[in-house]
Amino acid sequence: MLQGKTVGLYFSASWSGPCHRFTRKLVDVFNDVSARAGFEVAFISADRDVESFNKFFSNMPWVAIPFSDSDKRNELRDLFRARELPHLVLLDEHGKVLTGDGVQIIVDHGLEGYPFTLKHVKELKEQDELARRDQSLTSILESQFRNFIISNDGMEVSYTYIPDVLTDYNLQ
Repeated sequence: MLQGKTVGLYFSASWSGPCHRFTRKLVDVFNDVSARAGFEVAFISADRDVESFNKFFSNMPWVAIPFSDSDKRNELRDLFRARELPHLVLLDEHGKVLTGDGVQIIVDHGLEGYPFTLKHVKELKEQDELARRDQSLTSILESQFRNFIISNDGMEVSYTYIPDVLTDYNLQ
């Protein structure tokens, strides 16, 4: 099931608020990526009891190290230095570590972070930096669904009536 796929080793626990928030993001990315590419996640729980593990794991669409195998869970936690939760280690299709910073990649780039290689993440960071340097008021405020903003009375306002906040606040 995991052979030949990019694999995320997901260290998490039900008692952690940040783990709950990140799990939702990871589920979204997992559902999108796994449907069109070889991506799998294995949950390694830091829960304190099997009931908490079962309840938390029931919301995850991937596989897990059994809660009863605490030796393997501890071994993996130590091997991958999972000291803070959540922690996501990404392995390539051969089992080699791509990064131990999977949480930050998912938070910063979501689905666009795939295939999670350092080269790809570096390219994304360069694109982000270029976009920040070359931004315009229109690129900041416009979306693919609208080319206006609204006033407090609900009227559409064109960008031509907005002062150049980038210049005003030296954000360029």
